[in-house]
Amino acid sequence: MMKNLTYRNLMIVIRKIMNKGYDFTTSEQLARNIFRDFAACPKGKSIEDRINLILTAEEYAAEYGK
Repeated sequence: MMKNLTYRNLMIVIRKIMNKGYDFTTSEQLARNIFRDFAACPKGKSIEDRINLILTAEEYAAEYGK
């Protein structure tokens, strides 16, 4: 279970987000936001749960038209 922002954990989260269809830059921003939010509220959702809340790129484009 990931808790700390390390290079290895960041890369794991980035790869999981990239598998949802996002490019590296967007995935990195989302991953850093996930770790920042987790640090602010560690008793909330886990890192993995926060990754699962992210829509795929296709779902995001269909939902928000971007």
